[in-house]
Amino acid sequence: MQIEVEARPSYGMATVTLNKGDKITAESSSMVAMSSGLGIETHFNGAGGGGFGDWVQAAFTGLVRRFMAGETMFVNTFTGTKDGQQVMLAPSMVGDVEHIVLDGQRKIVVQASSYLASGKGITIDLIWGGFAMLFGGEGAFFLQCKGTGDLLINAYGGIEKLEIDGGYIVDSGHVVAWEGDLKYSIRKAGGWKSAMLSGEGLVLEFKGKGTLWMQTRNLSAFVGWISPFLPGV
Repeated sequence: MQIEVEARPSYGMATVTLNKGDKITAESSSMVAMSSGLGIETHFNGAGGGGFGDWVQAAFTGLVRRFMAGETMFVNTFTGTKDGQQVMLAPSMVGDVEHIVLDGQRKIVVQASSYLASGKGITIDLIWGGFAMLFGGEGAFFLQCKGTGDLLINAYGGIEKLEIDGGYIVDSGHVVAWEGDLKYSIRKAGGWKSAMLSGEGLVLEFKGKGTLWMQTRNLSAFVGWISPFLPGV
């Protein structure tokens, strides 16, 4: 499988070239175009096999990831039926796309809304982010991605990659993903006065050593800005 990311950083799109038997799973509605004859299967956004118990588990996980993590309830798996087939993937919002290759040792934690697609060797687990994240509007869960293969993440705006050794504070709406020995805590940007007057909400304070991916724009802030201009809102 080969992946090329085009039109960065404003309108990122990944062109995935599949050989026979290659698979990539992507968020629903992310497919832009694909080769004729490419296999496609739609299923719940959760683990599960063919048995009824696995189906129920997958359905429950899909519901959690939809309503608690902000992901789509269903995902599409594209399978190459012959060498050289392509599928083009892009996120719903304008912004960047980044391709990350996992080697079996790396574990990357991704903001749920920033997951775009992954190869068949990648396992994705839900991580509880806390009630503060839920009430802050960013989703209550993160996604831990591990395994061997390709991972595609997306952002609203451009993606900035930062190496941290010590401590760093990031607005919760600008966090895309992180890896390494980073630990985080969630808190308000300041006291009650700052929270009410400055427009700053929750922040994630990272400590340790690792890599952090951030997005240059905040979707929640954009929604708050545009809402007064929408009729009936």
